[in-house]
This record gives sequence, C-alpha cells and structure tokens, in this order.
Amino acid sequence: MKTMLKMVKNRRRKPSGRDHFKCAAAVIALCCSASSQAAVLPVDAGELVQLSLDDLLRVEVQSASRYAQPLADSPASVTVIDQEELRRHSYRNLAEALSTVRGVYLSNDRNYSYLGVRGFNRPGDYNSRILLLTDGARRNDALYDQAQLGNEAPIEIDWVKRLEFVSGPSSAVYGANALFGSVNAVMLDGADIQGIRLSADTGSGASQRLGLMAGQRVDGEHDWFFALSAYDARGNDLYFPEFATINQGWARGLDGESYQKAYGKYRFGNWRLSANLSSRDKHLPNAPYQTAFNEPGTHTVDQHALLELAYDGPQSDGWQQQFRIFSGSYRYRGDYMFAGPLDNRDTGQADGMGADYRLIITTEPAHKLMLGLETQWNTLLAQRNFDLAPAATYLDNNHPVHTYGIFVQEEWRLSRQWLLNLGLRYDKHSDYVGITSPRVALIYQASEELTLKAMVGNAYRAPNAYERFYDDGGVLQKANPALQPEHIRSVELAADVRVGQGGRVGLSLYRNDMRDMIDQVLDPLDGLQVFMNQSSTQTHGIELDAEKRWPSGQRVRASLSRQWSSAADGSELGNSPRWLGKLVFAQPVAAGWTMAGEWLAMSERRALVGYVAGYGVLNLTLTSAPMAGLGEFSLGVFNVSDSRYHDPASSTFTQNALAQEGRQFRLSWTLRL
Repeated sequence: MKTMLKMVKNRRRKPSGRDHFKCAAAVIALCCSASSQAAVLPVDAGELVQLSLDDLLRVEVQSASRYAQPLADSPASVTVIDQEELRRHSYRNLAEALSTVRGVYLSNDRNYSYLGVRGFNRPGDYNSRILLLTDGARRNDALYDQAQLGNEAPIEIDWVKRLEFVSGPSSAVYGANALFGSVNAVMLDGADIQGIRLSADTGSGASQRLGLMAGQRVDGEHDWFFALSAYDARGNDLYFPEFATINQGWARGLDGESYQKAYGKYRFGNWRLSANLSSRDKHLPNAPYQTAFNEPGTHTVDQHALLELAYDGPQSDGWQQQFRIFSGSYRYRGDYMFAGPLDNRDTGQADGMGADYRLIITTEPAHKLMLGLETQWNTLLAQRNFDLAPAATYLDNNHPVHTYGIFVQEEWRLSRQWLLNLGLRYDKHSDYVGITSPRVALIYQASEELTLKAMVGNAYRAPNAYERFYDDGGVLQKANPALQPEHIRSVELAADVRVGQGGRVGLSLYRNDMRDMIDQVLDPLDGLQVFMNQSSTQTHGIELDAEKRWPSGQRVRASLSRQWSSAADGSELGNSPRWLGKLVFAQPVAAGWTMAGEWLAMSERRALVGYVAGYGVLNLTLTSAPMAGLGEFSLGVFNVSDSRYHDPASSTFTQNALAQEGRQFRLSWTLRL
C-alpha cells in the first residue's frame, strides 16, 4: 500500500496567477540593476553566516564532485542555502528550504513531501530520482530508493550548517538516483555550537517540538556534536467535499504526526564517526486506497538508522585518501483501516552495509585526478502485505542485491580561464548488466565577473525492489520482475555574472531526455497497476535567477523558471508546472530584529482530470537577535494570505486534488548555554 501512497498522479486546471510571474520578473530585474557600491563583510573562516555574496561564490562545495571546489569550478549548477538563511527563515524541514531553489517545486499528499525538479515529478517515484546526502553520505533507503525530505526526513534542518543542491545528473560520481538533482546537507560540527542549545516550538495544529544540540571542539584534534529532537502535532480538522455524505465531509483529529530523531558525530584527527536514528509516525486523514473515511487508525511509520566511519586523509605530496564504511537500515509500516472488519498492514525492511574509497591526485600541475570505488550489500530487502483481521497474507518476499561502482574524474586547468572536467563511472547491479555514466563540463572564466559553463551528462536508476516485486495479491498492484533501468541524458548551458561586490545574475538553459522511464500504469488486461518501462520523455527550459546582499544585512534572492515537458505522444507531463516564480528576502528592522520571507508562485498543473490551478504563497518570519539570558525568539506565519491551493492527487485517492495548508503560525525559542 505504500505502493500507491506515493503515486503522485498529477493534475492541473486552467491557468491563473500570471501576475505572480510578472512580479517575479520585475524583482529579478531589480536585483540585476541594483547598486554595486556595497562593501564586503568580514569573513569568518569556515562559517557562511556573515559571508558577502562575493565570498559565498568562493566557498568550496562538496556535492558536485565529491571533493571541495569553488562554486565557479563545479561541473554543475549548484545552489547553496547558508546557515544564516536557514536560521532567519525558520524553514521547518529540508523540503521547505529546497522549495526556494530555482526550478524546484514541492508537492504533498499529507504523508510525504515530493520534490519536483525542472518540470519532472512523476507519480510513484518516491523522490527516487533525487539523491539525498548528509556530509556526502547516501541517505536514500535501499527498498524504495526514497529521498525523504519533509518531516519524515532522518535529520532535522536545525542540525544543518548549509544545504547544497546540484541541478542535473551526477551519476558520473554518485551512481544511481542522481538523475534530476542531488541534495547534500552539510551537518553542524561541535565547533559551530561550543556549548548547548535548547529549543522549543509551538504552533498551529497543536504542534509542539523540543530540541537539544550540544557540541564542542576540544582541541585541534577532537570535535563532538550531539542532537535530539521530538515533535508531536494533533493536526488540523480537514474538510473533503468528496466525502460529504460521511460526517458531512469532515475528518476530525486524524491528521496527527509525531517523530523522534537523534544524531551524533565525533571527529578525532582525520577520522569521523557518526550515527543517526529517526522514527516518524503520520496519520492519514484523506482515505487513500479506498480506506474508510473518518476512521482512525490509518497511518504510516518510517524509521531510519545509520552508523558510519569515515576517513579524510591529509594531502601528502599531492596524494589524498578518503574512505568510509557504513551500516544502515530502514523500516516501513503502514496500517490501513477499511470498512467492516478488514484491517490491512504493509511492511518493508531494508538492511545494508557498504564502503567507498577515493584517491585524489594532484601531483601534476593544473590536473586533479580522482579515482574511486564504491560498493553496497543490501542483505535484506523484504516486503510483506497481509490482513490482520481476518488473517490473510498477500505478499511475503525478500530479494537482496549487491552493487558496486568504479569511477574516475579529472579536472584539467587548460589555462587561467579554461577548466575542463571529465567524469566516468561504471556501475554493476547484481541483477543487471553494467551501466556507464559519463559527464563532461567545460568552464570558461571570461573575467572575474563572468563565468560560462557547458555541461553534458548521463545518469541512470535501476528499478528498486518495490517497483519490481510488490504484489498485493491482485487487489491493486502486480509485480514486474522484468523491469529494466531508466536512463537520462542532460545538456545544460549556464552563465553567472557578478554585479559589483554583492550581486549576481544567473541564466541556465537545459534539456533532459529520458528513455525507458519507469512509470506506474494501469494494465488494461486485468485492471491492475504495474510499473513498466515507458518510451521517451523530455523536459527542457530556461532559468533566470539573481541575488543581492548589502552590508546592513539585507538580502534578496529571486528566480523565474519556464519549463516545458512532453511524453512520447506529445502530451504534457502531469504535475509539471510551466512557470515557477520565487522571491526570498531578509530585511533587518528594529533593535536587532529581522524580517525574512519567501514568496513562491507556481502555474497550473495537469492532473488526472483537468488541471489544478496555479497559486502564490507568502511566508514571513520575524526573528530576534540573541537576548542576554532570554535566548532568541522567532514568529513564523506561513501562507500569510490564507491562500486556498491544491496539489494533484494520485489514483490512490478519491480526490482529484488535495488541499494544502492554509495560514499557519509557529513560535520558536532558542537558548544558548
């Protein structure tokens, strides 16, 4: 049943909200023409909190190439959300922060958050075409390939120092899942805390959250960080007109959610030991899979565990070694309450271990060579589906797999202005033939103000155990063990222009061509859902973005994206908006307080029936500076105008579209000890 819970089958409605995008274009134009007389703020080494935009462009990012390199040298378009923005905007989870990135949009079915990138967010993919990393370590689960990014994510956004989002394919260095984008959460270290931080939140839906972070750098060799978080919410009473004959369409007290998360990290010299545990329980008020409406008990549980030991060796005579070993697990349980005595349970279990090794060689002038080997043993990939009462089993299988990959990347400085990045990776899945993923990027630093990039890359994703082997006994879905990997080829041209000391403007043109796309379809022969390889799918578009920062603490980031998508028959993809407009801003007000906000707009999207209308949503957060002995306060108002908007629903729902949250409030308090 997790099966269908994630088939986000897209819907759209007639276009509306064009004024939102005219406004976004005007904001970008304003950013581009802004004065460039601002002085550069002082840089605190290792911190992004007080960096000017010029300094930020020189910050080294890890996620594009699996080693540190300046943004301008990365073989991809990378967006960095720094710690200052994460704190000022009071984002509640990774998904909310990522929704402000150009070309990225968010959907939610009141269970999981789904990230669309550059016009692609297909039903049933469980964010499987997005790669999630924490400190460079893969966090997609092994059973569903899912990158969990909302409250279900294994980590809290409060524990993140910065977010890096890499647009486009990265299979040349990461292998599977890195098709449309990669998310790397760079986690806090003890040196970032130097003490204890207590936090407490309360907000709409009777939500409450408590958090603890502690850490310290003991000396130059030792650093420890530890964090705990617990959350509970009753949720909102929700009205669904499709169920007007049952309790007058109201689901009361059925939108609850709770989670507990823990994370720890200890650095000793060049070694790092980290561990993470999380458990999230979400109740489902919208009656998926034809479950009984307004009946308590339908809920899902997601649990993650990871233990990792990593070594990041020093550079010696132009040689540097990096490696990690890890062990992880994922547990899923879904309970579904149907009319009458029938109660159904769906479970998934994944256990795995793995290792990777990288050797970085810089002995030759103007060359940086990386050689790598990565392997993973998924020793348990088990799925079960059964009725609790009366007892009946429909599915009980386990299909362990083993994967390994060999990769090489060379960064070649052709001249002071030209940089060539070549990457190639070979991956072998125990059930499939080997797959090769190349990537080429040519970067031209025309001047200190202008950088041009041309990038071509291939990526792939092998079908996961859920897509291949899930079968609920002929009720809704059947298995397809013959499913084959899907592939994507991406071409992108990008330009980045600095405007004075505090501004920049970016432009990207891209095209993604996918073949053998894995999609869930209805088999007309038996009326069951099944995952099949489809023919070609294409998305292409243009993205314009701009940023500006001032020494006084003001900042603005804006983007406008135009996207086109099409299937082999020429039809537009579902849940694929043509326009995205975004404005992210912060403005100091009085006595150390800062007002920050995001305005996010999206055009209409095609749904199963018709279209879901476009919308614009404004979020505002007022944050104080730390007050001696009192801590730091913030008040967030989300969806300020109480806009009524919907996301396309999947075929597992009676509804054609699912209403999203109206106006919400959150009051937060943090005390540093």
